[in-house]
Amino acid sequence: MAWTSWRLLAYRGECFTDGLDYDGPSCYELGTGGIRGGRIAPHYVGETVNEMQRMSCYGRDGSHLCEIIAWHLRQGWCLYFRGTALSTKAAAVAMQNHLLERYCYDWNDLLNRTR
Repeated sequence: MAWTSWRLLAYRGECFTDGLDYDGPSCYELGTGGIRGGRIAPHYVGETVNEMQRMSCYGRDGSHLCEIIAWHLRQGWCLYFRGTALSTKAAAVAMQNHLLERYCYDWNDLLNRTR
């Protein structure tokens, strides 16, 4: 399964949803980087039944990650995402769990510690 390229989702309070084009199940990563892209640091992995709706939520208000996303945006970072389209939500959950076992996503770790 291949990731899409990184796509700009939010910068300085502005949400960029025009690049959202998939409304099915996916596994996705959120990351931060500069305005020109460059090296984007992945911070969070998740899964969803509808990528378009989920990314719209992150771009508009940060969803359950609102505080940490808002902090990064105030520091001048941009919020990016990339995703992998999958056939079912179960497949998206399996991919997310596999990635969580292999990599340390700092926003996932932060959420897990506060729960």
